[in-house]
Amino acid sequence: MKKIKVSADTVLAILKGIMDDEDINYTITDQSAPKEWQDRKIQEVLNVKYYTFQHKPYDTERLVVKLMEQGEDADSLYALQRAFCILSLNSTERVYSKENDIVTVSASLEYWIQTEKVKFLEDLLEDVTIESTGVRIPVRVGSEDRQVLLVIGKITSSEIEETTEFGEMSVCNLDIDMIFYPPATTIADYKVEFEVQDGNEKRWVVLPFSSISVSNSMTQKAVPLIANAGDIGNINLSKVKTIALGFDGYKNEFIDKLSKNSLISEESGQSTDNNEMILLKLSRGEYEFLIQCIVKEHTITVSEDSGTESHSLILVKRGL
Repeated sequence: MKKIKVSADTVLAILKGIMDDEDINYTITDQSAPKEWQDRKIQEVLNVKYYTFQHKPYDTERLVVKLMEQGEDADSLYALQRAFCILSLNSTERVYSKENDIVTVSASLEYWIQTEKVKFLEDLLEDVTIESTGVRIPVRVGSEDRQVLLVIGKITSSEIEETTEFGEMSVCNLDIDMIFYPPATTIADYKVEFEVQDGNEKRWVVLPFSSISVSNSMTQKAVPLIANAGDIGNINLSKVKTIALGFDGYKNEFIDKLSKNSLISEESGQSTDNNEMILLKLSRGEYEFLIQCIVKEHTITVSEDSGTESHSLILVKRGL
């Protein structure tokens, strides 16, 4: 497997690409914000110039001249609202393997930003954390495709600079880690949904699972080869599909119904249909599968360690 080269510019390009996502670079509607910031994109208001050690930020005069040369709005007041962020790499670690290319990169960002904008920056970074947690983001590094797992720390302010050309500015620090993986199918590519009925309405309920296992067990028969009766092969006569799920006892319509059915007893004057059909929708990437199931085994465990329920559910395909 070809190894990728990860530089500060690579990390910065990936981070900026994530920040430009429309769910992160949102339009400000906070009525408590200054009027001139409202109905503008948060990235536009922050007005941060990102750079690495290979580049230097423009001062106000050079920035205005550059904008005028490009025929853009050369508003000096906008230039005076500019903020800056330098990204540098702290460490790069690789898995010691010839065939696998897994790289962990630690980087630090130092922001110089107007003090009144720090809250917006904090909100932006929190949105990045929410959108990226547990998701391997597809990226391209050079000519190679990779997936990156992003871990963002909390922003801290180390000092206040009161008399800068850009007004009172906070110096804020942030650490991030990026783990680069070769392309692979992960738990984020899977989605499990069950159909529940509420009155006359049917809808799908997503199950937040921690593990899933799908197995196909074949019943085989040995048969001789036609051209050589002394040698035999095998054919499959039948197949049994088993789906095992592990999940916590979150407040969820399907989990509550499943738990109630498992706890119902004849002594209480209630009963349940052991052959009740459960419709499962299993998604793997862009592919979607519908499976009619019945419960083979359902275990509810409550322990003092976690304090919450944990469930183990085994489903098999339902016969006619």
